Amino acid sequence: MPFRDRINALVGGGLADLSQETFDPFLRDHPLVFVDFWASWCRPCRAMAPVIRSLARTYGEVAFAKVDTEREEGLRDRFGVRSIPTYILFKHRRIVERFPGATSRDRLAAKIEKWR
Repeated sequence: MPFRDRINALVGGGLADLSQETFDPFLRDHPLVFVDFWASWCRPCRAMAPVIRSLARTYGEVAFAKVDTEREEGLRDRFGVRSIPTYILFKHRRIVERFPGATSRDRLAAKIEKWR
């Protein structure tokens, strides 16, 4: 785990930085996973980052992760991510919610609440 992710996990609100190699094991290790598909050049992605970190602090029982779509093209293609940000919620390794675009914290929280 990158140093920044370890620090974020310690202070709360951390997101695991997933790769092709770590994605499936991460899903196996956590019953409910929220994944943020993003890119560094994407302004809406950057604007949503504090919202996602806030949700991660609020929902400690949910595993939060991010996938850099520029670096992890295989994961981007595997999940058919065509626009960013895209958020996918997995429960027991199955996709239960998928929502593209910047949105409100309340809308994302409602999706998480539905599957807790």
